[in-house]
Amino acid sequence: MPSSPQSYSGDVYAAADRLDSWKEIAAYLKRDVRTVQRWEKTEKLPVRRHLHEKQGTVYAFKSEIDAWSQGRQLQDDDFGNDADTDIAETEDDAQDLAYSEEEFVAPPPGRIRRFLSPRLKISLAILGVAVAAAVGAHLLWPPSQNVVLAVLPFKNLGGFDQEALVDGFTAETKARLEQVQPEKMGVLLLTKRYAELPVEKVAAEFNSAYVLQGAAKMVGQKVSITAQLSRVGARGMTSVWNDQYEGDLRDIQRIQSEVSSAIAKAVLSQIPDAQPTEQLNTEAYEAYQWGAYFLNKRTTPDLLKALDYFQKAIQVDPRYAPAYAGLAACYSLLGSAPYTQLPPKESYSKAESAAQKALELDESLAEAHISLGYSLLVYERNYDKARQEFERAIKLRPGYATAHDYYAYYLTAMGEMNRAIAERETARKLDPVSPLLTTALGEAYYQNRQFDLAIQMAQKALELDSTYPVSMINLARAYEQAGMHPQARAIYQKMLGFAPDDPGVLSLMAHEYAVSGDAPAARKIEAQLEKMRSQRYVAALYIALIWTGLGDRDRAFQWLDQAYDEDCEYLVYLSTEPAADPLRSDPRFPQLLQKLGLRSHH
Repeated sequence: MPSSPQSYSGDVYAAADRLDSWKEIAAYLKRDVRTVQRWEKTEKLPVRRHLHEKQGTVYAFKSEIDAWSQGRQLQDDDFGNDADTDIAETEDDAQDLAYSEEEFVAPPPGRIRRFLSPRLKISLAILGVAVAAAVGAHLLWPPSQNVVLAVLPFKNLGGFDQEALVDGFTAETKARLEQVQPEKMGVLLLTKRYAELPVEKVAAEFNSAYVLQGAAKMVGQKVSITAQLSRVGARGMTSVWNDQYEGDLRDIQRIQSEVSSAIAKAVLSQIPDAQPTEQLNTEAYEAYQWGAYFLNKRTTPDLLKALDYFQKAIQVDPRYAPAYAGLAACYSLLGSAPYTQLPPKESYSKAESAAQKALELDESLAEAHISLGYSLLVYERNYDKARQEFERAIKLRPGYATAHDYYAYYLTAMGEMNRAIAERETARKLDPVSPLLTTALGEAYYQNRQFDLAIQMAQKALELDSTYPVSMINLARAYEQAGMHPQARAIYQKMLGFAPDDPGVLSLMAHEYAVSGDAPAARKIEAQLEKMRSQRYVAALYIALIWTGLGDRDRAFQWLDQAYDEDCEYLVYLSTEPAADPLRSDPRFPQLLQKLGLRSHH
C-alpha cells in the first residue's frame, strides 16, 4: 500500500474543499441544519467525524457532497422552510478509532466490529460482503452494465511472518466479492506494484469505478483490519465505505458464513443462508495460507515448500478441505512439465486422491473440482468427466479466473483452440495483472500457431513479473517457432544460470540447439539427461523432444512410447503442439494419438 497516510484519510483533499461544521455543510447545500442532518441518516450524505478525547466534530468535503448530489434527485419535501436550528456538534456515541501504525491512518470513523462471544472473532470475508453491500447501496447501474471493483493488496503492518496471511486475506476478500453479484460487478485483484500508485491512476488503468484498500496486523491470535472503499469518477475520488475490525482468527469460517449472509440478505440478497461450520483451527489456517503463498510462485522449490505447508495444515486439522485442494494442486504441478519433480503415476494418483478428499469435505470447493478435472484430463484421460469437473468449477465460481484457465487446457487437448483462447481471454479479463494467466493466454496463441501474439502476451507477463519462469519458457518457445533463435537461446541460458540441472529447461535448450543447427550441443544435453534418468525422475518426453528437433523420428517415437508408459501429462497436448509438427506425417503419430483417445488437429 502507499506509504503516505493520506491515502487513507480525508487529508488528501485540499483545505479549501473542507466544510468544518453542520452550519458550513448546510450553507454549502443551501439548506438548514436539520435537513442536512436528516439527509445524512436517510440519504447517506457523506459527513465525517473527527474524534478527540470524548467528543467528535463533524466535517465534510465539497467534492464528496457534489458527487453525492449528482447521484440523487432532491425531493419536494427537501425544499421546506425548516428553521435553521443550531445543533450541538458534540456526539454522545462517538466511536474510538485504533491507529496501529504510525504510517497508517485509519479511514474516517467506522464502528469496530465486536461480536458477542467470549472471544472476538473476525473474517476478512466479512469485509468482502460488507464492501459489496456498500457498492450495491451506492451504485445505480443499469442491469446489463458491469461495474469493476479493483482490490489492492492489503498492507501488511506486521513482519514478514505475516505476509502470507495478509495476502490470503486479500485473496479471500476478492473471492467472496466475485460471488456476490457477478452479473453486475466484476472484481479484480491487483498485484503489489499497483499498491504504490495513486488510486485514481489505478482506477483509470483498469476502468474501475471502485477501489478497495486495506491493512491488517496480527498479534498472537488477534487480528486488526482496516479497509476503505473509494469511488473514482470524473470529479475525483470519494470515500464510499470504510470500517475497522478487530477479532480472533479461530472462528473465521463460522463468522464468515453467518455475518456475510446476513449483510448480503439485507442489501443484495445474493448469498444463501449461512450454514453452520466447525470452528477453524488457526494453526491449520495459517499453514494453508503459507502453502497458497508458495504455490502461486510457481517454481519447483516453492511448490515443494507449499506441499509441506498443506500437509502440515492437514495434520493439524484433517477436515480442512481447502488444504486438500491445495495439496492436489501441488501434486498436479509437480508431475507436470516444466516441473516434473515426481513421476506422474505418483504425483497424479496423489493429486486425485487429495482432490476427492477435499470434495468429500466440501463439494462446493471450486479449487478441488479443478484439480480433479486436471487429473482426469492428463492422467486418467477421461475427457468427458474432466470437462464436467471444469464446468462444475465455473458454475460454482463464474468469476474464478483459474477455472476458466484450466477449462482452456481441456479445450486445447480437444483441439478447440478458438474456444481455448476465448476462455483464456476471459480468465485474463477477470485477473488482468496475473503473470500466470497472461502467459497462459500466450500459450494458447502458441498452440494456435499465432506466434506473434504468443510473444506479445509472454512479454506482457514478464512486465508483470520479470522472473516468472513459465512466462520465460513460453516466450522462448514462441521465439523459437518464429525463427528468433538468438532470443530463445538467451532466455534458456539465463534460466539455466539459476537452475543448471533443470531437466525441462535443459531439454528445451537442446531442442533449440537442434532446430537452429547446433546438433552436437543438442546431443550433449541428451546424453546428460539420459544419465540423470539413472539418478532421478526425468520425463521421457524431454528426450523425445530433443530427438524430434534432431530429426531422428525412430528415437523420437521410442521415447514417446516410453512417455506414454510413464503417463506423461503433456502427451494430451500433442495434437496441437507446434514442436511435434515434424512427426505428424509419420503413421506412428496418429496411432499414438489414437492410444491417447485424441485426434490430430494440424
